[in-house]
Amino acid sequence: MFRLTRRRVVTTITTVVLVVVVLVLGASWYYSGLIEDGAFKIDREPDELDLEIVSVTEDQISFRHPSGDGRWEQPGVWGLEWDGGFARVGDVISNKAGVISRVFMSQESLPAVGTTARMTREVFNGDPLTAHGLPFKEVSFPAPLGTLGAWLVEGGDTWVIHVHGHSGDRIEALRSTPVINRAGASSLVIDYRNDDGVDEDASGYYLYGLTEWKDLEAAVQYALDNGATSVIPYGYSMGGGIVMSFLYNSPLASSVSGVVLDAPMLDLSRVIDDAAAQRSVPGFITDIARFLTEQRFDVEFEDLEYLDDVDRLDTPILLFHGDDDDRIPVETSDEFAAARPALVGYERVAGAKHVHSWNLDPARYESAVESFLAPLVP
Repeated sequence: MFRLTRRRVVTTITTVVLVVVVLVLGASWYYSGLIEDGAFKIDREPDELDLEIVSVTEDQISFRHPSGDGRWEQPGVWGLEWDGGFARVGDVISNKAGVISRVFMSQESLPAVGTTARMTREVFNGDPLTAHGLPFKEVSFPAPLGTLGAWLVEGGDTWVIHVHGHSGDRIEALRSTPVINRAGASSLVIDYRNDDGVDEDASGYYLYGLTEWKDLEAAVQYALDNGATSVIPYGYSMGGGIVMSFLYNSPLASSVSGVVLDAPMLDLSRVIDDAAAQRSVPGFITDIARFLTEQRFDVEFEDLEYLDDVDRLDTPILLFHGDDDDRIPVETSDEFAAARPALVGYERVAGAKHVHSWNLDPARYESAVESFLAPLVP
């Protein structure tokens, strides 16, 4: 006959606890690996070609989005890429039975029906001349890991230095270079460590400004050595974190007359928490995974909490962030703007996802940039 003895109870409880601990640690270990893959590992692979072209004319294109996540049903202006081709698409004309039709414009060629493609926030490709007719120079400057390249669109003595985001490149700045040129400023659109064709950081990771700020500092020094009287760093996504780290760490921050940030990465822990919540990962698993990430991959999330030091800032800032951002929580920018209301001009864009504020309303975006630059550009 089965008897529930004290020893049996203790053994059962101990076994259950050990099983739970093993499961929790295993899940946390696995999720810390996902954090490494998604946040830190260098990734230069293009996004998936996830759209199927259904029909196309000179002024309208229709496609099916098999994943059905609705991401590309929003209004605005976007780039459309396929193997060997690029075009711009505009507002939605219709959305019926899983087929989305949009305005088709500025195409170099027409994709064939059945072609797979992807939409992208990068509305322009090429370089400033091919995209906008803006003459530019390919320049280079010395940096800690070697020589870095940049586009220089010459304007006035105020130089706007563009810092692209995670896994990005220079074309991210092509949405903004025309308005900066109209405002009378120069644009320096830079590469930095871990970019394609550039030396990697010694860590082998993206570090969200912890080391990359030194490359921005080198670009600022280049600008000052070549006629700039002041600089305006312009950071997109992770580039915003790089700008913040530069402002906190570089003696050359004294040359900054203003800052523009678009969906900036201000607190990587909050980004990790938000991504975990979207995947329905329990908070305690995320907390343990974050700790394991620090131990396994030698990163310190505390060093990436740029909101902690905003009281140190004394430079005017223009801040853009979409309230539907699914990568960097808009609440971090909300807190930044609330903490320094006299310093931060905040454009919180309804319905915009990550770094999509320009795409949803180019006129509003460019008007805000022009107004911000007006008192800063002689």
